Amino acid sequence: MSSLASASELGSYTSLTYTSERYDPYVHYRLSQGDKPEWITTSLIIYNYSGVLYVIKAHNDTVMRFELAQKGDYISSHVTVLLNNVTVMTFLPRGTAPPVFWNESEVLSEKVEKSHNPDFKDWNWYVFKLGEVTIRGAYLIRKSDLQVVKDGKVYGHTMLFDDPGNPLEKGDSFSEYPFATSIDRVTIDNDKPRRWKNVTYYPPLKTVVTGQYSFNLTQPFGRGYPLMDVQMATLIYTFDASDGKLVFTPNGGPDLWAVGILDASFADEYALYQVEVKHDDSYAVGLVLKAFRLKEGKHETVAFEKRGTETSYVFYASLVVLVLTVVLTRRNVLRRTADRHSGR
Repeated sequence: MSSLASASELGSYTSLTYTSERYDPYVHYRLSQGDKPEWITTSLIIYNYSGVLYVIKAHNDTVMRFELAQKGDYISSHVTVLLNNVTVMTFLPRGTAPPVFWNESEVLSEKVEKSHNPDFKDWNWYVFKLGEVTIRGAYLIRKSDLQVVKDGKVYGHTMLFDDPGNPLEKGDSFSEYPFATSIDRVTIDNDKPRRWKNVTYYPPLKTVVTGQYSFNLTQPFGRGYPLMDVQMATLIYTFDASDGKLVFTPNGGPDLWAVGILDASFADEYALYQVEVKHDDSYAVGLVLKAFRLKEGKHETVAFEKRGTETSYVFYASLVVLVLTVVLTRRNVLRRTADRHSGR
């Protein structure tokens, strides 16, 4: 297939729905290991809304839906992120009111605490507990090269698809703005299915891993407060190698950056329980594909088995360790944020 023909095929999808869900046995396991309840999340997000950075933690299910439509040389994508049992935090100079992006009827509690940081004594922490939060946004995917574009800015390759006609390969540039990355590793598994609850993702499965990159997400306003500082981030995506759709990922990427979600980490607790407690690494961890819809109206929740290829590749078992490292690293970032908030 040519790149354009393949991209047109990808445009036959009208929606892709992903989820990372709460699983009580996993929560109990993490508590038994000494974690605090506020550290256990299905998603940790840094969201830029009206120039203010928010730390968002979802303690119950996270659902992300991409609605796709053909638009000339582009595919338009409207994304809806639904978060449940949510903590929203921001750190601002006194006298600066946090802009609201949530439904006020969902607010369960709110409080303002003075900063314990001696360098930011005139700043306050704002902490909101909400039953539900919805984030919406829209952007374009350029068919010719599957680049995410919004307001003339090119963010990088979409995380939703790997074009089978022009596949991502080691050394390729992956993202451009606001974080530049290139692909460090590509592996293809023709043998081992991945599972999630009653869903099976059959081979061939292709995993793309970017090289490490560093970033600092700083609250603006004069001196600027370093809300998140990450030194060794990577992006990891596992695709259905037959048609290119994203199957699971522990992180965000250009599609989310374009709608203001500058950083995200996802942890499906059911899958993590199987991996960490049951020691079964066949599960898809992170944000996992739950359902998709085609133009013909066909709605799928299970990937069907495909013919294998003549060439067999070894899928590195260390990839599971890498994914878990990403999740645990982000947990440590969350802990540092919580400790900073509490003044320790």
